[in-house]
Parts: sequence; C-alpha cells; structure tokens
Amino acid sequence: MSANQTSSRARTYALYTGAPRQLACEVVAALPRHAPLIPAPAHRAQRLIESEAFYWILSSQRHFFEYPFGIQYVQPTAEGIRLHLESNASLDSLLAGLLPGRMPVGTGRDEIHGLNGVRIWARSERGIELRRLGQRTSIQLTGPSRRAFQKAEATLADRIHSNGGEASWLAGDTWTAHEQLWEDERQPLIYETTWRDAAWLPSGLLRRLGLLHTVAVPQVVTGHEARLGEWWILELDHDSDTGLRRAELVQALTDPEHGLPLELRGHRDLTPGESLGLVLLKSPDNTATLQLRYDRIDYPIKEERAEMFAAIRRRISALTGEAPLPAMPGCSATG
Repeated sequence: MSANQTSSRARTYALYTGAPRQLACEVVAALPRHAPLIPAPAHRAQRLIESEAFYWILSSQRHFFEYPFGIQYVQPTAEGIRLHLESNASLDSLLAGLLPGRMPVGTGRDEIHGLNGVRIWARSERGIELRRLGQRTSIQLTGPSRRAFQKAEATLADRIHSNGGEASWLAGDTWTAHEQLWEDERQPLIYETTWRDAAWLPSGLLRRLGLLHTVAVPQVVTGHEARLGEWWILELDHDSDTGLRRAELVQALTDPEHGLPLELRGHRDLTPGESLGLVLLKSPDNTATLQLRYDRIDYPIKEERAEMFAAIRRRISALTGEAPLPAMPGCSATG
C-alpha cells in the first residue's frame, strides 16, 4: 500500500472513530491487506453486548460533555471495542450505566441495572476491560487514570449499597443469585428476537461513534430505543447559529464500504419553534430503523459549564459547509 493510500485510509478511520491522527495511522498500518477499516464483531456475543452497551450509554449519558456521550474516540476490532473517555466525569457516568448492580424498585422486586453478568476482567494504568461471564466478549474503557477508575468504582458501589442494592460486578467469577435469576428468566433485552435481529445497528453505531463529532456538529446528543430495539432514535441538539450537516452524516452512515446497511427513506426539514427536523434511515431487510431528530436549543451557559461549552464551540467551529439532502417526494420521516 502506498503512503498516499495509507494516509487516505487513516483519515477515513479517524473520521468514523474519532481517533487521533497518530493512532489512526498506526491502526491502518497494522491492518492486513483488504481488511475492513471498521470491522464487524467476529462473534455474535460481542455484537449483542455492544448493542446492550449502546442502550445503556444512551440511557445514562445525560450530561454535557465536550464529545457526544463523553467518548472522545472508539477503537473497534473483530474481537472487541475500546472506548476512550474524555474525562473523569464521563467515566463516572459511563460506569454507572454499564457495571451491573441489583437495584430495589417500587414494585418490590429487585432488578439488575447495567450489563448483566459483566465483570472487570483486567485493569491497566489507563483503563479497565469488561467481559461477560462465560462469553468471548470485550469492552475496554480507557482515558482517565487508574486512580480515577478506582474512585469512580468505589463511589458507585457505595451509592448502590446505600440504596439497599448490590454491586454485582464485585462478586468475582461467579453469578450472583439475582443475576442468575435475571438470566434464567431471560430478562435482559438481548434475549428478545427483535432485538437480536437488529443488534447490528446499535453495535455498528457504537463502532462509528466518531461521526457524531467529526462529521456532524451537534452540541449535545441523546437518544433511546423503541420497539424492542427495532428503532433507534438519536436526538441531535444544535446551536441556533450552526449548520446541521445532515447530508454529510447520512452519506457517511450509508457509505457502501465503511458505513452501515442503511438507506435514506425520508426526511423533514427543521421548522424553528414548530417542528423537529427528522431523517429516517432503514435497512433493506427492514430489521432495523435509525431516526435522527434535529433541533436547535441555546442552553443557558452557567459559570460552572462555561469552559465545557467553550470546548464544544471549538469542536463545532472546526467543521464548515453544509450539503442539501436529496428531495424525496412522497416520503415521510416518521415511519
């Protein structure tokens, strides 16, 4: 492979993953010839745990971060995925979403919150590796210091215990009684047939998370799933004076080589003060749907958030230009 080809592939890798330029060059240089830049998981269990992780990320990351969900970049491989977190604050939030814990609920029947059966498999100076008991799965979290990981984990365990729950991930290499019951009753969403058929979409989005800040320009991204994982909704909030770059994001997501098996099925323009802008993407086999919801919100910038919002503005200002979406007469963006 020529130097120009390597450089071009590194730029594409960085675009999809958000990885720093040097890391992108190293990853591309180490790839076998003709290997995909953004590989799919080699094992179904890995795809399922990534789909579940994406669900909990959408459910738990509700704070302001410089990068969407507080994840600066991702590094996907066939065997697993690494999420590089931007700060200690995003670490606190993400651990609370992913690590499994038994939580008392109002119904009187305890529930498992987080990734059932997941344990901290390994620790390093800059991160931890999560694996599910008895499965070939791997999710690495890196970025903050070892001390930050230890503090976040201890704080989370104390909070769970003080609320009458159980920090299940501390049970070692065995299932807790509540985890086993949760598993035997097939309570985790990944046991739903609809979810399993559509798991490629949330897993694929997690592996291409960089697009939400290297191509798109939202200041905040939230979202949720619907219809047992058949529909995934991302809500992209923009400043009032920035472009939306919808066409650029759609083009990257539907790229035949590096994107996902999605087709643009419809869109609706954003009407300030009246209606959301919507973009509807569906898979040709109709197993999964992605809806992008666009809005403009000027959040109040409090003193404690001024530095964060300044960083967000710097990130957004690095991208300019906005292409139009193709006209789609007779199509709807709502289903």
